[in-house]
Amino acid sequence: MQVADHFSPSFSDSIAEARVRTAPPCYLGHSAAARRVQALVHRAVRSNLPVLLVGPTGTGRETIARILHHFGGGEAPALEVIRASEQKSRLVSLGAFTYLADLEDLPLEEQARLPALTGLGRLVIGTQLRPESDEGRSRLHPQIVRWASGVRIDVPSLAERIEDLEFLATDILRRTPTRRPIGGIADNALDCLRSYPWPGNVDELEEVLVHAIGAGASEQIELRDLPAKLRVRDVHQTRAESPERQLCLEEAEKQAIRRALNYARGNKRKAARLLHIGKTTLYRKLKQYDLE
Repeated sequence: MQVADHFSPSFSDSIAEARVRTAPPCYLGHSAAARRVQALVHRAVRSNLPVLLVGPTGTGRETIARILHHFGGGEAPALEVIRASEQKSRLVSLGAFTYLADLEDLPLEEQARLPALTGLGRLVIGTQLRPESDEGRSRLHPQIVRWASGVRIDVPSLAERIEDLEFLATDILRRTPTRRPIGGIADNALDCLRSYPWPGNVDELEEVLVHAIGAGASEQIELRDLPAKLRVRDVHQTRAESPERQLCLEEAEKQAIRRALNYARGNKRKAARLLHIGKTTLYRKLKQYDLE
């Protein structure tokens, strides 16, 4: 995401210039949900308002805070990260650019002090709770929610942008140290990854792939390399379907493949992307359903 051309005059100063010459953190994805986040991040970079990041653990809230600091941090040399759950005493002050994680773990009276502690600095606040939920209303100070919502970014779970999974997985493979070259992920392994609910979101995806890299020995991630909890769940799902249910699913799958092929004007690679499956999987299903 290229947003480095739209910052305040402070970006011409030495610290900011040095920072922008380093590789920036990125919020990756091409889904509609990811693009919404990217657009809001772009808006937040050009603003000096507080930012509220709402989303579950593992979705990339801290990465977004680091993007905001990298491109919009001015002369603040580093992002100060404060985790509310680790606070043992009252907050005394905040840095020039601070990310406060999990606001809900901070007592309400401490939350109320945040504007005074911020001073001339920039504050990014993260919370796992939606402010409008019952728990959010009880654990988030309403005045601070309003103050911090100068720019609010709702960060989606991985399940809400599952079409980004292959893209994210490829990036994880690219930057994970390994003793052998790994060119990608087998189609059946990708199908298994896509069917998993990902309660730990992108962080859990990274843990799974690091495990798979260590468990495997081939030039790609195979289904057998994935943790047992994913593979066993995949097998159980398949076996649990009744014959009647399987027939209904097969017919729905046939119709989906036909529609994707029509939309892609016969381009099988494009159809596979529309269906969020690998091209080898599509070819196999075309043969299985006699659709070639």
